[in-house]
Amino acid sequence: MSTTFPSPLPASPVAVRPRADSGRVTVPLSIYAVSLASLLTMVGILWDISWHRSIGRDKFLSPPHILVYLGAIFAGLFSGIRVLYNSFFRKEAAKATDVRVWGVFYSPLGALFCIWGSIAMLTSAPFDDWWHNAYGLDVTILSPPHTLLAMGMICLQLGACVSICKYLNADDSGRAGGRRGVLQTLFVISALSLLTMVYTLFTDYLHLHGMRSGSFYIIAAMASLLLLPAFGLASRMRWGMTAVTGGYFLLVLFSNWILELFPAEPKLGPILSHITHFQPANFPALVIVPAMAMDLILQRSKAGDWLKALWLSLAFVGLLVAVQYPLSGFLLESPNARNWFFTSNSTYFGVSPNWPWRYRFRPQDVAPLPELLRALVIAVVVGWLCARLSLRWGKWMQHIQR
Repeated sequence: MSTTFPSPLPASPVAVRPRADSGRVTVPLSIYAVSLASLLTMVGILWDISWHRSIGRDKFLSPPHILVYLGAIFAGLFSGIRVLYNSFFRKEAAKATDVRVWGVFYSPLGALFCIWGSIAMLTSAPFDDWWHNAYGLDVTILSPPHTLLAMGMICLQLGACVSICKYLNADDSGRAGGRRGVLQTLFVISALSLLTMVYTLFTDYLHLHGMRSGSFYIIAAMASLLLLPAFGLASRMRWGMTAVTGGYFLLVLFSNWILELFPAEPKLGPILSHITHFQPANFPALVIVPAMAMDLILQRSKAGDWLKALWLSLAFVGLLVAVQYPLSGFLLESPNARNWFFTSNSTYFGVSPNWPWRYRFRPQDVAPLPELLRALVIAVVVGWLCARLSLRWGKWMQHIQR
């Protein structure tokens, strides 16, 4: 694909920023659509995971799959219409803020991400159906069709964030409410969907039984610090990272509470645990606690980016282990956590109710203190590098005009 980036026209204010009136920008309907699509796809994935844990067998057009595909269709359709409108109905001067594609089309940068993400997601649907018919059920989250779906979702959700940044950067009113507040809310919705998706991809490392292992904190630091500082800068909010992680927490929490209200029975053997309702996911990690400290660092630190990234990494890893390590013991071992609120009694129908480690840590799940400390040092170093990259990414997002 030949993609060119035309130079802005110096004489045209439209070439510098999207159409504005006294610092206020006009937000197209496609921005609302891609933000909603980001959330729809993530809700569909959480529902689909619960479906597999509770029922096992699913069809090509099962309700969770339909929700995911609807999100892809919404994002691709509205972004495509936006590209066609920009290409054939906007004035030439206004096209200077768009990316030229194939010499014919003019597209906002975020719309390109959304379109390609939607194509990947919709392509994964028949691929996944063929895969199940040929090889049976998946034994891992990242099977080839699921990997294609995940890449498409991340591309779509990233495209939603980029699309919103274009208009958020153009709004120089400086007011927290009004249209700027709407844009920031849409950004938080898209960003929390992306964060939840990335955490879901690393479920094999971020599960409840692994919260006292070193790998949990290394993976959590890598995934979180690669995204959160960028979100904090791009959102242009004082508490941007807190808002995104709080949204992630509420999304998983409410999904868990709602899903377990509906009946479900296993339809695939072997059935070792007889369940009667949808089984929710684990209680979400308390990443909101280190996120608040990280927001304070961004607000108050005048240090260079490398030193600031180190402070962010130290704050994240230190506070996460301080809250998550003791919480994991309560969630897994305490009878008080086996209820609808904490959902620690959730299980997979293929696991025996008499499994001795259902409510206990296995010896290999608990890292000895020297090993844990060594892993935390690695987590800080990995987090430092990821945070530095994220700060650079966030500054780039603050300057998106296309």
